[in-house]
Amino acid sequence: MSKTESDKENVDSAKMAEQTSKANRNDLPGSSSGPQNLALNTHKAGMEGLDTEKINEIIKKASEGSRFYQHKQKCQQRLDAKIVEMKRAAEAFSEEQIKKATLQMDHLVKELESRRDLTRTIVHVDMDMFYAAVEMRDDPSLRDKPMAVGSTGMLSTSNYAARKFGVRAAMPGFIGKKLCPDLVIVKPDFTKYKQASKEIQEIFSQYDPNFCPMSLDEAYLDITEYLVKNAHVVEMEDEDCETPAECVVNEMRRKIQEKTKLTASAGIASNTRLAKVCSDMNKPNGQYYLPPERQRIMDFISSLPIRKVSGIGNVMEQQLSAIGVNLCSDLMKKRGLLKLLFSDINYNNFLRITLGLGHTTLSTWTEKDRKSISTETTFRGTADRNVLFTITKDLCHELADEMSQKDIFGKVFTLKYKTVDFQIRSRAHTFPDAVQTTEVLATTARRILQHEMDVSPQPLSLRLIGVRMSNLLSSSEVGPNRQSTLTQLFSNNNVSCATKHCPEDKKSTHSQKNNGENQVSAQSSMSENANKKSIPNQGLKNASIGRYLSKAQNVKSPVKKISYECPVCGDSVEVPSLVEFNKHVDLCLLQGSSVNVQSLEDSKRLSHKEEEVFNINTIDTEEPSNNENLRHTESLKETLQNAQSSSASACSNNSSSRGIYTFSDYESDEELDFLEDNNLSSDLRISCDRQEEDDKISSNHECKLSCPICEEEFENITALNDMLMTV
Repeated sequence: MSKTESDKENVDSAKMAEQTSKANRNDLPGSSSGPQNLALNTHKAGMEGLDTEKINEIIKKASEGSRFYQHKQKCQQRLDAKIVEMKRAAEAFSEEQIKKATLQMDHLVKELESRRDLTRTIVHVDMDMFYAAVEMRDDPSLRDKPMAVGSTGMLSTSNYAARKFGVRAAMPGFIGKKLCPDLVIVKPDFTKYKQASKEIQEIFSQYDPNFCPMSLDEAYLDITEYLVKNAHVVEMEDEDCETPAECVVNEMRRKIQEKTKLTASAGIASNTRLAKVCSDMNKPNGQYYLPPERQRIMDFISSLPIRKVSGIGNVMEQQLSAIGVNLCSDLMKKRGLLKLLFSDINYNNFLRITLGLGHTTLSTWTEKDRKSISTETTFRGTADRNVLFTITKDLCHELADEMSQKDIFGKVFTLKYKTVDFQIRSRAHTFPDAVQTTEVLATTARRILQHEMDVSPQPLSLRLIGVRMSNLLSSSEVGPNRQSTLTQLFSNNNVSCATKHCPEDKKSTHSQKNNGENQVSAQSSMSENANKKSIPNQGLKNASIGRYLSKAQNVKSPVKKISYECPVCGDSVEVPSLVEFNKHVDLCLLQGSSVNVQSLEDSKRLSHKEEEVFNINTIDTEEPSNNENLRHTESLKETLQNAQSSSASACSNNSSSRGIYTFSDYESDEELDFLEDNNLSSDLRISCDRQEEDDKISSNHECKLSCPICEEEFENITALNDMLMTV
């Protein structure tokens, strides 16, 4: 890059800083332009040079009096109060405290500088107004009109003609209409967007097979190896390209345009943070190259407005501006004060920003930083249960597909929703095993949402629903040799066992249709087994223990007994729930005989919310060996003893049963992440009273165990387990 270009770089940064200062003066809290968190973000591409004061006034008038406006006002009031306290704390710090904190930050700066890596060439590619561009490509009549994709409730993106009026993404469509009366709002078509994204990603893979997609319209690539391997063939044809990296990225963008008729912008730098900022410098249909030189990087970052950096939004911008931090260079100047006012994570991030540091290895970055995977959608507020259930199911299907593509499983499922009053709630459920299937996620989400609807004093009216999986594991971490439950054992072996040992007339019994509760019980404990493509007869992959119960019924009342046929002893057992029936099966497998489960009097102690339980308690079964089976048997005996001793305690306390979910309100996603990372978001299991056995089985009594699948008889439980685990 020439000196002239370097000067131009500084001038551009200075202009952005001036716009930031102007925006801050025009949009002070309580001013005529309304809450500052409603102010227009002028740092988006295509939003430069707008009359922000006029636009903010229109936004205020269009939204004033609405629930949206009231919600923003409350949020701004809370933030204003927090800022006041923060400024008081800043004024209370002595010079000695600030000096000491500054020295501590200086040590951290040296440590970070020692790890600076300038050897990689990272590219961030961002499609220009992607959704809108696809619609304009397919409908040429939209090209010269201000248009946006979304609905009156929320816009996903807007074209550059609409941005001249202040219309932007994440803005309610009705406000966009006030800013631009001629605005054309097009309903999104994600089938088209996904197809276009697939074609784009095929081009990305030519330059970096391990590229990191961040969404449908953006991705990070590490082209370091590509440049080394193709140094002899890279042609310096374009006059604007001074380096091989610029030529390669220019070629990539040209291929994208030729194949999809869509334009892309790109940023080229030594790490992901800088590449992200650079991709926004020459939008649309442009690219920006930042040489891997420390001084050039420091010059570039020093005059950059803090809002231009990914991760700093409206709230953080207001907090930093309150203590005089508007540019990235201010983060270095006030590093001591920042250490005293903000958390370790925040001030570490501030230092990395002001030093121009970021991730340089995409594989390490994605594997280390991905804590969850999620999807959500905004829609017109509705209390229609069928509509909300359908939306939730579609989201779960989308989430499961993405998890399958990325070959990951999760243990903590979270349902997030936003009411029409803009109150956000999160509900979490932890599975006993990592899961991935649509059926598990969809039924879990439905149960949670159903509960929220039932306990809500008013009809639950929502405008946003999201689903998320966290505590993620790769398929290799889940592994084929993990422990299996009894339900998994039945599910994994029903096909092969039926083929080897069962007559044809018995096979039909194994595939009886079961009710939804039993299917979810099996799915919740299956993990990757439900997704293995190698399992024959995929129609049986969702089989659960309920398929072997000949008289299964829906439990409508917690005190109503249901008759089940035990697959071990063959007796008909009357129990109030599947939980108690599984306890009966446990004892049969352990002792080889039937037991009496609970009397009617004991069943009355069950909670009225027992229908919420859909995780069937099962026996963990490992690979067969004499020692392992012995330990397994001893563990079962200990479990049964604990269950019997806890029965008396449960009766005396007269405690009510609880649902399996952790229901609590989270102020932010960060708090939820903290809970999940520390395994605090766990299941609350139902504690059920259990009556002691009336009849003790004689130790000299010899009985044979029957296979619950093929009815072949075995002398002991070890032999039965050996057969079941080998088929």
